[in-house]
Amino acid sequence: MLRMTADEVAAALTDAGWSRGRDIGAELPELLRVVTERFADEGHPVQPFEAAQDFVREFGGLRMVIAGTPPDAVGFTPHWIYEESGEDVAELAGKLGQRLFPVGYEEFDGAMVLIDETGRFFLMHHTGPYFLGANTDEAISCLLRGPQQEAGKYFV
Repeated sequence: MLRMTADEVAAALTDAGWSRGRDIGAELPELLRVVTERFADEGHPVQPFEAAQDFVREFGGLRMVIAGTPPDAVGFTPHWIYEESGEDVAELAGKLGQRLFPVGYEEFDGAMVLIDETGRFFLMHHTGPYFLGANTDEAISCLLRGPQQEAGKYFV
């Protein structure tokens, strides 16, 4: 499929409730706390570095429908998905040589959307890790239209 243009990404985000300048800063501490506490409880703490905080501040709480069968959606809310999520995220972070923070999830598969300190996005899926894009627009385009590429070429 073809990548979405910046205007198409903005339109999809707008349909999901986003607007330029959106800032859910008042909700940020609670959204981040849920994840940081759960990952710490697993013994694999994550820290909400600047790129993660910036993304959640602007896009947190949005839900975007992914066209197709079966129906799917991606929610941009930091989320702990399953037992050993922390271990899997820590392992991927080690392979990438970058800290990661969960900023969302795919509803159908329960895959975690992760951001690294440079603003790149990855998907932790039960079939393995995937690279979504080097920035928010690329990641949203990839989530909504694909294609996802295996993350291995980004390992250090």
